[in-house]
Amino acid sequence: MFSRLPAPCWSVRALSRVAGPLALLVLTVRGALPLSAAETPVFELDVRPILKTYCLDCHGGEEKLKGGLDLRLRRFALKGGDSGPSLVPGDVAGSLLIERMKSGDMPPSEKKVPPEKLAVIEAWIAAGAPAGRDEPETLPPGLPITPEERAYWFFQPLRRPTAPQVPGTVTSVAEQAAQPQADLIRTPIDSFVVARLREKGLRLAPEADRLTLLRRVAFDLTGLPPTQAEVDEFLADASADAYEKMVDRYLKAPAYGERWGRHWLDIAGYADSEGNGNEDTPRAYAYKYRDYVIRAFNEDKPFNQFVTEQLAGDELVPQPWSNLAPDQIEKLVATGFLRMGVDQTATGGDSEEASNLVVGDMLKIVSTSLLGLSVGCAQCHDHKYDPISQADYFRLRAIFEPALDPAHWRRPGQRLVSLYTDADRAKAAAVDAEAQTMQVAFNEKQSKMVMEAFEKNLEKFPEDLRGPLREAYTTPGDKRNDAQKKLLDSNPNANINPGVLYQYNQAAADELKKDQDKINAKRAEKPVEDFVSVTNEVAGVIPQTQLFYRGDYRDKRQVVTPGDLTIAAAEGQRLEIPEKNPDLPSTGRRLAWARHLTRGDHPLLGRVLVNRIWMHHFGRGIVETPSEFGQLGNRPTHPELLDWLATEFAGQGWSLKALHRAIMTSQVYRQSSVAAAPPAGSVEPAQVDSLNTLYWKFPLRRLEAETLRDRMLAASGRLDRTAFGPSIPVEENFAGQVQTTDDVARRSLYLQVRRTKPVSFLTTFDAPVMTVNCERRISSTGALQSLMLMNNDAVLKESEHFAQRIRKETPADYARELTASCSARYPRHTDAWQYGYGAVDAATGKLASFSPLPHFNGSAWQGGATLPDASLGWVLVHAQGGHPGDAQHASIRRWVAPAAGVVSISGKLGHGSQNGDGVRGRVVSSRTGVAGEWVAKGGEAETAVPQLAVEAGDTLDFVVDCRETVESDSFSWGASVKLVGANGQPVGTWDSSSDFHGPASISVAQQIAFAWQVAYQRPITAEELELACAFVARQLDHLRTVGEKSDHELSAMTSLCQQLLSSNEFLHVD
Repeated sequence: MFSRLPAPCWSVRALSRVAGPLALLVLTVRGALPLSAAETPVFELDVRPILKTYCLDCHGGEEKLKGGLDLRLRRFALKGGDSGPSLVPGDVAGSLLIERMKSGDMPPSEKKVPPEKLAVIEAWIAAGAPAGRDEPETLPPGLPITPEERAYWFFQPLRRPTAPQVPGTVTSVAEQAAQPQADLIRTPIDSFVVARLREKGLRLAPEADRLTLLRRVAFDLTGLPPTQAEVDEFLADASADAYEKMVDRYLKAPAYGERWGRHWLDIAGYADSEGNGNEDTPRAYAYKYRDYVIRAFNEDKPFNQFVTEQLAGDELVPQPWSNLAPDQIEKLVATGFLRMGVDQTATGGDSEEASNLVVGDMLKIVSTSLLGLSVGCAQCHDHKYDPISQADYFRLRAIFEPALDPAHWRRPGQRLVSLYTDADRAKAAAVDAEAQTMQVAFNEKQSKMVMEAFEKNLEKFPEDLRGPLREAYTTPGDKRNDAQKKLLDSNPNANINPGVLYQYNQAAADELKKDQDKINAKRAEKPVEDFVSVTNEVAGVIPQTQLFYRGDYRDKRQVVTPGDLTIAAAEGQRLEIPEKNPDLPSTGRRLAWARHLTRGDHPLLGRVLVNRIWMHHFGRGIVETPSEFGQLGNRPTHPELLDWLATEFAGQGWSLKALHRAIMTSQVYRQSSVAAAPPAGSVEPAQVDSLNTLYWKFPLRRLEAETLRDRMLAASGRLDRTAFGPSIPVEENFAGQVQTTDDVARRSLYLQVRRTKPVSFLTTFDAPVMTVNCERRISSTGALQSLMLMNNDAVLKESEHFAQRIRKETPADYARELTASCSARYPRHTDAWQYGYGAVDAATGKLASFSPLPHFNGSAWQGGATLPDASLGWVLVHAQGGHPGDAQHASIRRWVAPAAGVVSISGKLGHGSQNGDGVRGRVVSSRTGVAGEWVAKGGEAETAVPQLAVEAGDTLDFVVDCRETVESDSFSWGASVKLVGANGQPVGTWDSSSDFHGPASISVAQQIAFAWQVAYQRPITAEELELACAFVARQLDHLRTVGEKSDHELSAMTSLCQQLLSSNEFLHVD
């Protein structure tokens, strides 16, 4: 796409007159492209950037030149220094510069010139050391910005480009139906992207299906999965603008501000602690800044206002700061942005070094979030790659120094502003006065009651001691003589005080306690004094900002005045900010800079902001390095689109929600994550653009850590949507894992961000630890993540909650037709049991009749709602046993063999009453008749059947009758049935008590299908259902084999739910 300038090059001025912006674009990218063998290097574009990185610190960057050598211009290099000319055009071997570089003498630091850079300089000298333009006669000290540096793309004025017209595209769905090979252009964004795709012979992927789009939008805008109601609403909406309406619904959701606020909190470096070593002092009021950010996003606060309030909100609020309105409090809270960095001075270590570190971190946060440049690299010397001088760095510092002044440093606790209003103070005073009156009366009453108790107790002492004891007791403690003190010490029972009054007069103590509770209740009416942490200036103090030589705060040099970066404006038009705005009580420096930044045409801010928004939508930015747009960063893949978005953002009133709509309604955003099939004979898109930088499909992305945890909470049904408020504390458990206290289910955004105690689950999935700020999250894949999903207590708990939710909420008729086959092939373990009544045929020894009991009362099967039932009498069956009726209504618990094999039975038949004639228990096989018979009266009988052959479908009936009389026949019978298959392998074990159940309920297969819908927001497929049912069946078999005493079905479903929460489909969104 780009070509290099032919040698000899024209001057930048001449080139810009002839070719305009195109030539500047060529200059912009030339230094970033490798030289081909046929191209001739020139000084300005190819050699000077290398010299600036490795040499100019000593040879041109400062007024004093080492060795007298200046390498800033070709002409200066030819002239040389104390050792003579540094180079000889055309003679590489004879050039001292090359000799010193190859020997390692130059540069003297450990960082040497790499061989590939050295080869460029050698090629330049061999070609005659050409210059690309006429050089100036003289240069001022330092490193002035060259025309080539000014020509870099990022420093060009922001202009709105026209969307390209791309042939072979359509603008409506109807047209695309007729021309399926044509790309659909919905918005100008599509035009820019499709134009680039065409250059590579690529096209957009087909549009994603509606459910995928819904999930994509829901997670993108809210960080949460769509609810079933939202799924149903969108899929049922057949209107032409259904998608647009769905996007708007999520933009209006309260969760939107939480999701997108988290993005901003990353770059702002939000933390709930100071980071001052192991102490890591909590920031009690930091959450107010977090809440401010969330509200700003939800309200769609114009982003220029959002930026201005964070940089200078205090300068927008008139002083004095009393009786503050809510919007004024917001502006003060917003300045927390400038104090999010680590602060080692929090507990008193306000050394000049520590305070300067705070200022340095603040400038890093500001510059990476708003300017997109590594301004901090100019803290000690001029930037080695970008045209940012050390003076520029300190010009920016001068903007903030009145508020963050190391010479007049204020620790965090000294930056609090009370939110007490005059009304609060008046009420507090009134409450204090009333409480004090009550306290005085209480004290008098207490003293009287204590004295009465003393006098009464004094009667127990000898009469000759009573007078001295009374005198000693009533004498104030600080006025007692030694004899009085000794007397009281020798008679401790006489020294009655309010704390022991209950020992002498309980009624009086209780009365006083009630009185004190009333006083405490009155004091509780006092308004709580709240505070906000504010970044503001010290009144009347305007510090001078001085440049630190080599970045050393102890070596301050020339004074620097406040202003913007020189490169951020045309030559000679840099923003210079007055020392003091006469119209404000503060200097007004931050407010002036904020308004300059956000006026709409600043070349840096708009591009940086929209690139970051684009990155959060697509997983990568148009500039892949979102905080580094300079030479060290990546070049934009779609520079015209970036400028269009920046101008559109400002032109739409800095509305972030309008920008979301513009991006999310584009066809680029709506395309599938599966690429379009390439035409026959053409290459696969991945072979042309392996990283998908041109957006030929939508990227598949793993959920961020907070979104993953929130999705788990949503799946388990426990997600607490409560918004705002103090952060949820975290603690380290016995295993060293940092987690929330008390199993809190709030959104992850509200968990405390302790720098020394990052939440283990979140950091494992790449949540940042805020040493300064997070410019961009990575998405890693590692073994620790698998281990976390397998073993983490929180994941295991959510899996169990998920399983409990599924058991409780699965509709009775859910997916009945789909699950019928699996339900039959994978019956519930407990389905082997049935409950009824009947009688044994004395002649055959087999069951004469069996009828199911018709009524379940929640704990027992019986004949009707009341006992005795009019028809069936007293017969009933419950988990532990039951009660028979008359001779024709024996209590029967039936077990149906699921497979052929050999059964062994163990258990005890119990009868607890001494009345009546006891009960008889029999095990009756449908194949062989009575296999065992026992009688119990007032005690227990072992009920063992060592071996009994069964075929699949055979029944074993555990029959209990009343013997001769129906009297006191309640019984217990806990029976265990073990079945070994014909192959000798265990089939299973059944327990009559733990397996007891009520009416046939929702099948396990139905629960599995419903779990799928909850987890993935889509129906389960037949193949998935089969695999999941087999998995649960294996889990159940294992639990029974090892004799696990838990709820087997719940445990097996918990294991399945853990698999769902750990699956790739759950962890990713497309």
